Amino acid sequence: MNARAPGRPRILSRARIVEAARRIADDEGLDALTVRRVAQRLSTGQASLYRHIKDRDELLRLLAEDVAAQLPGPADHPDPRHQVIGQWLAAYDYLSRHRWAARIIAEGQHMADGASAFNDSALDALRRTSTGDHRPTGAAAPPADVLRVYRVLWHLLLGSLLNAHPVGHAGRPTEQDGGRPDPAPTDPLEESDASRDDFTWALPRILDSLLRPA
Repeated sequence: MNARAPGRPRILSRARIVEAARRIADDEGLDALTVRRVAQRLSTGQASLYRHIKDRDELLRLLAEDVAAQLPGPADHPDPRHQVIGQWLAAYDYLSRHRWAARIIAEGQHMADGASAFNDSALDALRRTSTGDHRPTGAAAPPADVLRVYRVLWHLLLGSLLNAHPVGHAGRPTEQDGGRPDPAPTDPLEESDASRDDFTWALPRILDSLLRPA
């Protein structure tokens, strides 16, 4: 049997290092993530970690790869428009649980091959949404427009996640006060809900701009 004996420390591996790094980033923020902090979390010395990773930069790259590989695929729905909306909402919810991930993606310093599955499926769903069957003119949207909408959706997603404290932004309009905006939320959870509401509102409108003829 290969079972670990009681009291014997778990074998250190890249997977364990990345897991510990993800927990630190989730709990303490990306700025708190250092090789020393990960070593402390794993109750080991920094030298042990350097047998598996080169430096903090590689740690961030591995972290970016880990989060990218878990980005969701298209929603299970026969209508490609609903697939697109469901996929991007799921991506928002996933990344909102790891707020630091949006920062890594936006900075663009750490490329992640694992994101290719999400990118390919998102583009494929957009292309199917933009075919003549789904446009009033009966003609497919130009490929350049599909790529532009894809980029805009990424900007919308990352901007919504990073804009946790919208300084200078008014609150949301309400029916109770005749459409005048509420004060901007000050509670982080309330801000998060407001950001998701805005993302949910904007997503189908951007997508429908692709479906409408110019």
